[in-house]
Amino acid sequence: MTYPGKAPIKLAGHFWFNSDARNAGRKCPAIVELLPYRRRDGTMLADAKMYPWFAYNDYLCFRVDLQGSGDSEGVLTDEYTDEELAYCGQVIEQIAARADCSGAVGMMGKSWSAINSLMMAARPDRPAALKAVIVCAGSDDRWNDDVHYMGGGMMFDNVSWPSSMFGWLAAAPDPAVVGDAWKEMWRTRIDNADFWFKPWGSNQPRDEYWSGTAVRDHYAHVGVPVFILSGWQDGYKNPVPLVVEGLAAEGKEVAGIIGAWGHKYPFNGYPGPRVEWLDYIVTHWWDRWLKGKTPPREDAWPQLPVWLGESKEPSKSACADEIGKWVAEDAGWRSRVKQKVLYLRSGNRLGDAPEGATYTNSGKPVLDTEMLETSSWGECGNDDLPGDQAPFDKESLYFDSDPLPEDFDSFGFPEVELTLSVDRPIASLAIRLNEVSPNTGASHLVTYRFFNFAYRSGDTAEPQTVEPGVPFSIRVPLNVMGHTFKPGWRIRLAFSPSFYPTLWEPPEAVTLTVETGETGGFPASALILPGREPRNEDRRAQRLLPVKSAAAFVNPDDYLPTLAEARPAVTTRKADPVTINGRPGMLTRKVFDSGRYQYGGPLQNLWVDLIAEENFQMVIDDPLSLVGFTRSTTILERPEAGFRARSETSTNIWSETDGAGGYVFRYRARVKTFTGGPEGTDRPFAEKTVTGEIPRSWI
Repeated sequence: MTYPGKAPIKLAGHFWFNSDARNAGRKCPAIVELLPYRRRDGTMLADAKMYPWFAYNDYLCFRVDLQGSGDSEGVLTDEYTDEELAYCGQVIEQIAARADCSGAVGMMGKSWSAINSLMMAARPDRPAALKAVIVCAGSDDRWNDDVHYMGGGMMFDNVSWPSSMFGWLAAAPDPAVVGDAWKEMWRTRIDNADFWFKPWGSNQPRDEYWSGTAVRDHYAHVGVPVFILSGWQDGYKNPVPLVVEGLAAEGKEVAGIIGAWGHKYPFNGYPGPRVEWLDYIVTHWWDRWLKGKTPPREDAWPQLPVWLGESKEPSKSACADEIGKWVAEDAGWRSRVKQKVLYLRSGNRLGDAPEGATYTNSGKPVLDTEMLETSSWGECGNDDLPGDQAPFDKESLYFDSDPLPEDFDSFGFPEVELTLSVDRPIASLAIRLNEVSPNTGASHLVTYRFFNFAYRSGDTAEPQTVEPGVPFSIRVPLNVMGHTFKPGWRIRLAFSPSFYPTLWEPPEAVTLTVETGETGGFPASALILPGREPRNEDRRAQRLLPVKSAAAFVNPDDYLPTLAEARPAVTTRKADPVTINGRPGMLTRKVFDSGRYQYGGPLQNLWVDLIAEENFQMVIDDPLSLVGFTRSTTILERPEAGFRARSETSTNIWSETDGAGGYVFRYRARVKTFTGGPEGTDRPFAEKTVTGEIPRSWI
C-alpha cells in the first residue's frame, strides 16, 4: 500500500473461499472488511459465524487489518483518516484484479468497518470495482451519532474509547504471520503511540474535523447501493432512517432494518427476536449487486422493516426475546408521522393543553446507577440494558401522562420543546422518555438524548455560552424510537442537567428552571411524539420476519477451535458509594475480562489473555472532580515456540481550572511492553507516555 509522504507498507489479511468453486475455475465476487480489531485473535470467532456462509455461496471473503493493527505494517493515527480510506481503496482494487475474482467487490462491517464502508461509498475516488456496501451499527455523522458527542454533550465513551484503542493498538503482531519482523513492527507502534482523546477532545464543536467525513452532509456523493441496519438498544440507530430517507431522496438504492438488539448483527444480537439475516442478505443483496441476479420478489422485505417492542418492565438483562411486532417502513416514513403533543403542566403532569408553572431542579447531580452504558453491546449475560429509572426520575424534573386508554404506536424522532434558564454559562441536559408500569411503578427507558445548550441556536459549528438567568427556548429531537405504549401505562418525560455516568458533568453544578406555559414570547413546553398508524404493508413484514428468534449462523468452532480455558471470560459493572479525601463520592468500575484461552486452527496454539478495566470517579458535590481512568493488559504467547508478548496500558483524564477563569482537560496515557525471557520472566521491551492539555471551552 502507498500513501503520499509515507513509505510503502503491507497490510495483512486472510480470506475464506469455496474450494469447489476454485477447483472448477469459477470466478467469484468478493466481500471485504477492514478494521483495526485484530482479525485473528480479535475477531476471527465472530467473523467465522458469517463469512464461511458467504464463501459457501461463492464469494471470496477478505478480512484485513488496518495499518498499525494486528499483523499489518504502518501506524494508525486516528479513526477514518484519508490514509486509512486510501488503503481501503487500494485493497479493493487488488482484490478485484485477482484471477479468482469476478471483478465485483462489496464492502461491509460492523461499527468501525461499517463507518469506513459508508465513507468509501461516498468517496469520489472510490474504485469502480466497489459495487455495494453493508453498514451494520455504523454512523453517517460521527459528531452527532457515534461515541464522542451527543447533541454536543460529551459522552463518557469519548474518554473510555480512546483508552480502549490505546490498549488494543499496543498488542504485538504475531510472529507466526510476520516472522522475525514482529519486534520491529511492534516497536514502531509503541514509538508512535498517541492518545486519541487529544483530537476528539480538542474538537468539541462540529467543526471540519467531524463534518469533513460526515456522509450525512453529502448523500448525493454516495455512488453504490447501501444496506444499513441497527437495533433499538444500539448507539447507532439514528443513522438508519436518516440514511434510508436521505439516499432515496437522491435517487440512490438503499434498504435497511431496525430490530430489537444492541451492537450486533440481526442473526446474533440480543434482545431478540433475532433474524435469519445471513441467507436473506446473500439472495437479496450480494447476489443482486455483485452477481447481477434478480432476487425472488415473494420473500423480499419492505425497504425498512422496523421492530416495535411493547411496554415492558425494565430489566438489565438482554437475554429474553421482546414482545412486539414487525412493521413496514420506507424512505417516506417522515411524511406519515402523526404528531401527538403532550404539554408540561402543573402537578408534574403531561396533558393535551398547556398550563403555566415553574419548576427548578435541586442542582444536585443525578447518579443513575441503573444506566451505566449509553447503549448495549447486545450480548446475553452482559446485563447492560438500563434498569428501573424511577429513583432517578424523582431526582430529575419529571412529568407523567394519564394512563393510556389504548395502544399507541410510535416511530420516528420524539421532540422536546422547553423554555428554560440556567445559572451557569456552560450546561447540558439529559432528556429521557420513559414509560411507567401500572403494576409496579417501575420506569422503563424508551429513548433519550443529551443536549448541550451551547448549540441552542442550531449551529453546531458555532457554539455560544448561555447568559445565566436569561430564559431561552430549545427544541431537541431525541434518539429515534419504535415502540408500542400499552393501555394503562403512563408516558414520562424526565430531564436533568446532570446524568452520571454517561454524560460528562459540567464544571460547576447547574440549577435549571423550566417554564411550562407560553411565557415571554416563547412557546409552551411540550413533548411531541411521532405517532404511527397501521399500514397495509405491515402484513408483509409480519409474514416474513419472526416474532421469536429464528437465527442461524455458522459454528465458529469449525474454524477456530478452543483448545483450553485457563480463565473464563466475565464482564462486571458496578457503581458504588466511596469516600474521596473524606468526602462522599461515587465510583463506577467496569471490568471486561476476556479470559485466558488457547486457540488452535489458524492461531496455531496461541494463548490469548486480555483484561481491561474502566473507572469513573467523582466527589458528589464537586463535578469538577470527575476523573476517568483505565487499565488494560494483553498477553499473547506460544510457550513451545518461545513467543510471549505482554502490553500494559493505563490512561487518566480529568479536568481542572486553567488559572484564568476557565477550564482545561488534562490527560496522561502510558504503555509498557514486555517480551518473554528465560525461566518465565518478562523483559521490558518498549514504552511510551503521552501527556497533554486541552482547553475545555464548551463542555
